[in-house]
Amino acid sequence: MKKLHLLFMAVWALILIAQGATAQSSAKDKFFADYEVIVNKMQADNAEVLSPGNYKKAIALFEEANRAYEEKESTREIREMLEESASYARKAAEVIKLAHVTLESAIEARDAAIEAEAALYAARLWEEAEDVFSRATENLEDNDVEDAREYGDEAEQLYRQAELLAIKNGILGEARDAIGVARDLDAAELAYHTFSDAQNLLAQTEKLLEGNRYAREEAMEKAEKAAYQGRHAAYLAKTIKSLSEKEENWEKLILKFEEILTEIGSQFNYVPEFDQGFDSSVKNISNYIMKLKEEKKKLIAENGRLREELNTVKEKEASSSAELQKKLEREAAIEKIKGFFSNEEARVIYEGDNITIRLKGLTFPSGQYIIQPEYFSLLTKVQKALRVFPESHYTVEGHTDALGNARKNKDLSDQRARSVREYLMANMDLDENQISSIGYGEERPVATNETREGRASNRRIDIVIHLNED
Repeated sequence: MKKLHLLFMAVWALILIAQGATAQSSAKDKFFADYEVIVNKMQADNAEVLSPGNYKKAIALFEEANRAYEEKESTREIREMLEESASYARKAAEVIKLAHVTLESAIEARDAAIEAEAALYAARLWEEAEDVFSRATENLEDNDVEDAREYGDEAEQLYRQAELLAIKNGILGEARDAIGVARDLDAAELAYHTFSDAQNLLAQTEKLLEGNRYAREEAMEKAEKAAYQGRHAAYLAKTIKSLSEKEENWEKLILKFEEILTEIGSQFNYVPEFDQGFDSSVKNISNYIMKLKEEKKKLIAENGRLREELNTVKEKEASSSAELQKKLEREAAIEKIKGFFSNEEARVIYEGDNITIRLKGLTFPSGQYIIQPEYFSLLTKVQKALRVFPESHYTVEGHTDALGNARKNKDLSDQRARSVREYLMANMDLDENQISSIGYGEERPVATNETREGRASNRRIDIVIHLNED
């Protein structure tokens, strides 16, 4: 029990210590907060470079104030240190503003050199430029603008030189190393042409960058070629040296080349022979390759043609499918229309792009064209049928039998058709351009006029739905 009590007391002591430390830390944060903002702002504005003297003094005093606080020195003295630190930070801010005006070009050149990694690839020039730039900022801090500007101009030139050198070294480093290795292997003598090609490419890249230091993509491409040729020259030099050491090495080289040609020939089921040299075998292999290229071209062309045919077939299939779908939808709609009428009321006829509703159940008294109320229900069904194809154009046709005067029959059929048209317009809210009427009289019989039944069939109203206009 006593041990448990001691453990509890120890834990409680640690908690109190931690709380005290937290409270102390919080108090310190509040005490330093405003000054820390000023110092952070100074650092963010690059005061260490643009106003190094004021920066060092401000930082030194701020750190000294921190130490004094930790050692619980006089609050008044700590506050004085912080105020003095803030004073140097404010002086730095003024110098920084002046630097961005007086040393603008030098600052831009310095940023460009940093981006080119001049500190890595042009260390000596970079250090020299930094030293001169530091003198410029020191003169600004002493309010000597004229000397600061002179040092700034000198620093700018050095930064530009460092930037260019860094770009060259960064891009050309690999090529220079490869050419250096080749030179050490006596490639200048043993592989003269390849080594010269590598050097020329390197010189061209350097000249390109001197003319436009930002033409990096083109320069990198040339530099890669120079590096390759440098490695190539080194390989050739080593190989030639090896051949010079023993006469048998020449035979080994030739046999190696024959082995390579044999391996290539095996891909075409061709066994080369070398008793007369390489020319015949190389020519035969070259012919095989040319034939393969021609066959590849033909296959590509044939593939293109087949693709076009496939696309044409797909288009036709899509078109046929769309037409079939349209046909099925139309047939379903026609069946729907047929379902509206009984055999005694109407006959629905589908021909081409037209649906004709032949109104067998609609009649007029002899010589009259007024629609009787008993037929309104039939015409209501006609309205339902027309709404199946709401975007189509409709024609109301009037027909008579052949009895009587042909001219009077035509006029009467026209009047009856117009009556039906007007009725449909009034009850369907149709535009007058969507529905038309015409009287054909006795011109278009559907049965013989010699019998009563035939004449009854010829006296009719046909309503035509024009599908090609939907």
